[in-house]
Amino acid sequence: MQHNRWSASLVSVLLLCVASIFVFGFTKSFNTVPQEVYTIYLDGEKIGVVKSEDEFLDYINTKEEAIKARYGVDTVYSPKGVDIRKTITYNNNIDSNMEIYNKIVASKKFTIKGVVITVTDEESDEEPVVINVLNKEIFDEALTTTIRAFVDEEQYEDYMNSTQEEIQDTGSLIENIDLKEKVTYRNDFISVSEKIFTDVDELTKYLMYGTLEEQSTYIVKEGDTISSVANANKLNVEEFLIANPQFTSENNLLYESQEVVVGLIDPVISVIVEMHSVEDEVREADTEIQYDDDLPMGTEYVSREGEDGLDRVTNKYQYINGQLADVAMVSSTEIKPSISKIVVRGDKYIPNVADLSYWAWPTERPYTITTYYEYRWGSFHDAIDIYVGYGSDVYAANNGTVYRIGTGCVAGYLGCNGRQGNYILINHNAGGYYTIYMHLKDVLVTEGQTVARGQKIGTMGNSGEVSPVPSASSPYAGTHLHFGVRMGSPYGSTINPFNLF
Repeated sequence: MQHNRWSASLVSVLLLCVASIFVFGFTKSFNTVPQEVYTIYLDGEKIGVVKSEDEFLDYINTKEEAIKARYGVDTVYSPKGVDIRKTITYNNNIDSNMEIYNKIVASKKFTIKGVVITVTDEESDEEPVVINVLNKEIFDEALTTTIRAFVDEEQYEDYMNSTQEEIQDTGSLIENIDLKEKVTYRNDFISVSEKIFTDVDELTKYLMYGTLEEQSTYIVKEGDTISSVANANKLNVEEFLIANPQFTSENNLLYESQEVVVGLIDPVISVIVEMHSVEDEVREADTEIQYDDDLPMGTEYVSREGEDGLDRVTNKYQYINGQLADVAMVSSTEIKPSISKIVVRGDKYIPNVADLSYWAWPTERPYTITTYYEYRWGSFHDAIDIYVGYGSDVYAANNGTVYRIGTGCVAGYLGCNGRQGNYILINHNAGGYYTIYMHLKDVLVTEGQTVARGQKIGTMGNSGEVSPVPSASSPYAGTHLHFGVRMGSPYGSTINPFNLF
């Protein structure tokens, strides 16, 4: 009996101890009343629990004074990938704000409020350009500065203020200014690990050059001109003036030791300016050669002096980033007809040898030169591009023999890649001159045929590689004649075609 009483007492003591441990242990880790806490996840993985979301965010904001100072903001926010969820629990185990902050800062960068700009060229397969800015006003101001670089300042102000004067007789005005790309804005939290533009000048530089790298510069030497400096650095004059806005004209003077920018412009955006222009253009008098079989070969006389005419021409011009991209003739009114000069020569046949003293203009008049013999977009354009209109006549510049025609390529001439479209190559059999006529609609001669100066040999078109590219909605886009001159052989050195005239 006594043994049993001791056993019962021992069991009672043990039960009492276990109960005490259970009760005290439970009340130490758990509350009897549920509480509201905030569970924090990092990229989907739980990293801890804090008592107050607001206090935790305030703690982050207090710790990141350097970020606030760097970007001039009042608030710093959690990194992307941090998710804070309200939870009801009996668990009394709460992490400190510092513990959770240290876990986050070890693997993630914090964010600030900003604006994400997306620039998308919907006609290109290239990835959109994404630009982060502190606020939309910074982008808007940088965009305006960039646009102004490609537009005449006075015309831009008149266009923006709707104060352009109507064209009375001649003149020009801006019809529209737009961007080729689609620009969208999105408010977002941006990681400080990404580039965030806070300065208008820095963003303007990026929009103009497509990079933040320092641009190449050149120290002016004695005798330099804007034209010579631009040409030596593979820029045309317009590109030079855009890169150096302190100059307003090709005729501005440079001084020795002056530093100028010669970096290649590669804009992130394409500024499209559409102009309406009415101009009086001189219709230069042609020289007509007549042959008189009764005169000895080599003799000539002028039977009639020529006289220039005048045409009033209305054109629509489209400029992309300051470069003429397209032109459409709206109308042409003859104000004064031109009178051809007539030169009579003694000859009994049309020679296939060119007369180097007279060259015929290869297109109808009036015409527009869309690209000169110059650098363009970083490479040299070794001919002139002439616009009159789709299907207009193209003429042989001088007597000669059709050396080659086709839609393929002239081996060794501009590479062999079919970019010329329909073309004619003429050997003038004198002085080593060859002329080439590219992007034709029609070819009206055959290889080996003798052609005369001023003879119609084809029609103007947009075959091959042209810009802008023709489309279903704009089938005549890119129309022009690429007229080039080679010396010595079809693949020899080039000269400026204007030297012939």
